[in-house]
Amino acid sequence: MSWLRRLMQPFSKPTEVKPSRSPFAVEFDPSAVSEGVKANLLRNIELLGGIEKKHISQIYEAALSSVLAGRDHRSLVAALVSIEGMPQDRAWEIARNLHNKATEQINRERQSSIGITHAIWMYANASCMKDPSHPTEAEIQQDAAHKAANGKRYDLSKGLFVNGKWTRPGVEEGCKCCSRAVLPWTKE
Repeated sequence: MSWLRRLMQPFSKPTEVKPSRSPFAVEFDPSAVSEGVKANLLRNIELLGGIEKKHISQIYEAALSSVLAGRDHRSLVAALVSIEGMPQDRAWEIARNLHNKATEQINRERQSSIGITHAIWMYANASCMKDPSHPTEAEIQQDAAHKAANGKRYDLSKGLFVNGKWTRPGVEEGCKCCSRAVLPWTKE
């Protein structure tokens, strides 16, 4: 059939296009949230400053639901803001902090389950501070220590001794660091 004849033909019914997920999307597996992650989440909520005891279970339920949904920031922030007297910026800070700690533990448990025992600390080249435009002395020290930790190998079960304490990337307030797993068969 010539191109002109094809052009004159009536269009066929358009094929239905089904919405698809991005080829880069990764589905979160809620089974990765172990009892240890849940217990640690509750402990971290109890350690939050300025939170009344009566709100701890409400925050825990919202945080657990959010973590099980794969770090659903918006739902956790909405639940936190519904607590009387909770400003939105504080809610975002708490949500980020709880999610970072839970994610670090989930990743560590996954890595340990497949035999990975060590990781490399990676400084994010973004200040490890809550508000880089108004840093406190402690935040300046934390940032310098995290920058110095860049590239250091550490045991996943212990963490790395940084700034006078054992810690892991991404768990301290304002920390944007991450880690890179050291595969057991590599010489790193």
